[in-house]
Amino acid sequence: MTTLPTGQSHKVYFYAPDKETHRLFEQDWEEVIKAKSSNLTTWIIGTYSHIRQAGIACEIVDTLPRQGIVIADRDTLGNHYPYLGKVMLICAKADREFHPSAYTHVVQNSADLQNRQNSLWRPYYIPHWLQPGLIGRSVARGTLVENIAFIGTRSNLAKEFYDEKWTRALAELGCVWQPLFSPAAWADYSDIDAVVAVRSFDGQTYAHKPASKLVNCWRAGVPAILAPESAFLSIQKSALDFQAVSSIEEAIAAVKQLKEDPALYLSIVNNGWERAQEFSDEKITEHWVEFFQTTVFPDYDRWIQASEVSRLLSFSQRYAKLKVERVQNRLTRRLNSP
Repeated sequence: MTTLPTGQSHKVYFYAPDKETHRLFEQDWEEVIKAKSSNLTTWIIGTYSHIRQAGIACEIVDTLPRQGIVIADRDTLGNHYPYLGKVMLICAKADREFHPSAYTHVVQNSADLQNRQNSLWRPYYIPHWLQPGLIGRSVARGTLVENIAFIGTRSNLAKEFYDEKWTRALAELGCVWQPLFSPAAWADYSDIDAVVAVRSFDGQTYAHKPASKLVNCWRAGVPAILAPESAFLSIQKSALDFQAVSSIEEAIAAVKQLKEDPALYLSIVNNGWERAQEFSDEKITEHWVEFFQTTVFPDYDRWIQASEVSRLLSFSQRYAKLKVERVQNRLTRRLNSP
């Protein structure tokens, strides 16, 4: 387990305004996330559980302190944008928009970090916490390619996969389509031979989404057939990491290739086992500890000494940027609407 050196003096406040949720912080996190997966349970309770064990001083609060380092998820912060004075707020952004009251944001896709237009938000990339209780593919299935699954919500599956063309093509290959839309089924990969996960074929990068679908496939020993989204591309090291597809025809061809090439299937699975080690809970905890040690704590020491005018000006710039971005997004939606 990653631990901090002795003498650590900074404390991190975890903001959870609903006192009823405070009991969850003291429960086993894996059981909490199984019962209810949300940005609060994942990013706040999960992070609290791991970094407290690593030695960072933590405290759960239902009201913001007058001064200090506070972390909160974007959903909890909502659409209220106060100037927080000497509170340095860290916002766990997830797949939401940035929050102007926050000094910095933890993002789950490095595309948010690489976009220069986001520099004012001070994004810091940390991989998404692993899905607890994941059941890997049964080794008894060998290189059998029969059950092809999608794991996720209906809204995140491209419309082409609801067409008979897709299911008919799989049937001709001796395969069965198994879209798993119920969260209760998302952890069990035991009978899955390949995962197809495509939100759309329109070239969107989905810069706000994490690479969880790919990492889960690596951990489960299941080949992944994916759209070339930014999150997947950002962690890709070789062609064995996943099969990228840009059309329903390419998805069918990818399944056929896995079916006809057992050696390729085994190479993809073995590569996935190795890649999964880079995204263990231990490694992600190390990312968080490094974030606080090398970025947050030094920044806070300097920031707290800055003038009130300087802090207020910084907040005003972020607030104005949010307003401008919302107007731009509304105009873009209108222009793109049929």
